[in-house]
Amino acid sequence: MAGIRLDHLKKSFGAFTAVQDLDLDVTDGEFLVLLGPSGCGKTTTLNCIAGLETPSAGRILFDGRDVTSDPPHSRNIAMVFQSALLYPHMTAAANIEASLRRSDLAPEERRRRIDDAVSMLEIGDLLDKLPSEMSGGQRQRVATAKAIVRQPTAFLLDEPLSALDAALRMTLRAEIVNLQKRLGSTTVFVTHDQVEAMTMGDRIAVMNGGRLEQIGTPSEIYERPRSLFVAGFVGSPPMNLIRGEVADGVFAAGELRVPLAAAPGPVTLGVRPQHLHVRAEGGLPCAIFALERLGRETVLIVEDRARNRLRLLVEAEFEGRVGDPLDVAPDPARCLLFDDASGLIHAPAN
Repeated sequence: MAGIRLDHLKKSFGAFTAVQDLDLDVTDGEFLVLLGPSGCGKTTTLNCIAGLETPSAGRILFDGRDVTSDPPHSRNIAMVFQSALLYPHMTAAANIEASLRRSDLAPEERRRRIDDAVSMLEIGDLLDKLPSEMSGGQRQRVATAKAIVRQPTAFLLDEPLSALDAALRMTLRAEIVNLQKRLGSTTVFVTHDQVEAMTMGDRIAVMNGGRLEQIGTPSEIYERPRSLFVAGFVGSPPMNLIRGEVADGVFAAGELRVPLAAAPGPVTLGVRPQHLHVRAEGGLPCAIFALERLGRETVLIVEDRARNRLRLLVEAEFEGRVGDPLDVAPDPARCLLFDDASGLIHAPAN
């Protein structure tokens, strides 16, 4: 395996710049997730690493070796795509073996690698089946086996779970992470699903508009988002973002008042749904707009008199109906403030 470095990477398509001055290090054996909305540049970045796209500027290094101009086959990487790319006329066994067609491995080593991959992914019962005879999850397991047998420098996965149903995505998330840890493989995983990113990555690189917004562990990204974009994108339910102003040690937005030790001026307050609480009185007057009962907990959506909507996490047994009045108040110690002009985190609000 190898470490990967992107050194001031840029990729343009005509007048459109898909990736802008991207500096990024993926350490040997790390599971890094590239997270962001459609069009943010994450797949283009992955394709540059793979050699499927040629950067407009910057360098790509594998263990310090510049591979920017190297063709894909010389980089010894393996890719798994959203749609499992299997030969439709070949069985699973033949598809897996096809990955080693150009290798000069001895027959015994070839057989050992295939057997190991089949055992790891528990697909022995699929070997005689054609892709058309498999489920979506089974095809992805076979596609992953095709990648594993090559023993590549790095694994690159481009939204491999997005076409699967929710239950299967959950199962394969755990399987992919378990497999990556057992192999110790350097892995770059692209997704727009922040739940996938939070549950799978050692670190998450959040991209927006071709730029890197923030990189850190899932906890760092969640607890200390660097910008309004990251704050609003990462988290389910998302962070509540409330525009207002700090004056005399108090954040004010409409009828909401929160005591905060922060510099005066216009800011946006961010508070997670679990840190916004129902109060008997003395908070922000609201009415229940909707309730989303999730079994273990309930997402309570409320609307204030200015028709701003906020989300709270409450106990599953919460009693309430649409239109019921209530007051809500954030925990000041768990609030964050973001600068309105730059969109960057302004100061801890405690």
